[in-house]
Amino acid sequence: MMNILKPDNFKKEHSPFKLLLILILSILICELVIKYLFMRLSASGSPSLPFIDSVMFIIILSPVLYLFFYRPLAMQFDKLKKAEIIQRELALIDELTGLYNRRGFLSYASHLLKLSNRTQRGLILIYADLDGLKQINDDFGHEGGDKAIIRTTKVLQETFRSSDVIGRIGGDEFAIFALEAKAESLDMLRNRLKENLKLASRNSDSKCKLALSLGIIYYNPEKPQTIEELLNRADTLMYEEKGSK
Repeated sequence: MMNILKPDNFKKEHSPFKLLLILILSILICELVIKYLFMRLSASGSPSLPFIDSVMFIIILSPVLYLFFYRPLAMQFDKLKKAEIIQRELALIDELTGLYNRRGFLSYASHLLKLSNRTQRGLILIYADLDGLKQINDDFGHEGGDKAIIRTTKVLQETFRSSDVIGRIGGDEFAIFALEAKAESLDMLRNRLKENLKLASRNSDSKCKLALSLGIIYYNPEKPQTIEELLNRADTLMYEEKGSK
């Protein structure tokens, strides 16, 4: 998270020497402006002394007000706004994996469904459940369970494109939206994911072997459904596969 207020940096940026330089420049500019006013107003009579003093005061004060009041306030407001955006985004991210959490995934997925309906391009939804997480926690502790989830996350990120959307929507459950996919890609995605899981398990020093139960469905935009309906369909298929093991 970013630091919102930086009083020390503010003091360094606006040193007394810099303030003095600003005032000198302001006075010089003021003198040029006053001479210009005298020349412009000479035809209609000399301007009054209070008028000249007022103009000089405004010219000298303006850059000081900008640098020492308006600009710091504007910068602080900008930092607060950025911090608010970061906090809002963090609320949609799973802390352990860096993937979208359930709330973030559902929010993004709803947008993707609308886009799919508008462009008439299909999507593939994969619902994945990490097999035996409870046993992993019993055998290797919760730290071992967290490591298994992180390893699974890495496999998912390597299997799918950066444009695809991956979320951890439960303790051992993941959901993936493969964008602009075709129905005939279902088996290809399933085989590639399972092959990558085997490869990750062979190349790992961990005694914990990774396995996922999968429910994969194709979303046809010609037959619109909600994200909840799609997840229920994929969840049912996932449990059927898990029950068959």
